[in-house]
Amino acid sequence: MNTVNKVNVRVGDTVVILAGNYKGKKGKIIAVNAEKNTCKVEGVNIVTKHKKMRKQGEKSELKKMEGSINISNVQVVCGKCGNATRIGHKIEADVKHRICKKCGNVLDKKFVKAKAKDAENQEAATAEKTAKKPLQRREVKHVAESTVKKPAAKKTVAATVETTGGEK
Repeated sequence: MNTVNKVNVRVGDTVVILAGNYKGKKGKIIAVNAEKNTCKVEGVNIVTKHKKMRKQGEKSELKKMEGSINISNVQVVCGKCGNATRIGHKIEADVKHRICKKCGNVLDKKFVKAKAKDAENQEAATAEKTAKKPLQRREVKHVAESTVKKPAAKKTVAATVETTGGEK
């Protein structure tokens, strides 16, 4: 059975490192691996990769890049209060989003942008409705009764018997 841990950090979050050589340093998350419970933070845990020449004309090189660190060693920094905080969850309008435990600020940027767009759209719609021209009286055309067609009366079996003289 392959279970994946639910991860509270996402790509683009600003985090502070809690343990290791880079303790106290802030950076943005550039990659998250939920299966291994690790993430890569910009400018943290720099490792050197050796790239060997494989074909003629290529050069061997030493490449410096970010290495993975355990997610338990990072904590999200709230954009509003600026402190490292634990993450809470709140369901609003059938959407689950992350919040700061200290100040209650919404951490999901997509949700905040969508909420702002919805508010702007609602304001624009109400402004548009009020800006429309005032209600005008409709002119009702009176139609003469003679021009209106009345539905023809349906003949019944009894009526046909009377008109034919009783025999069919």
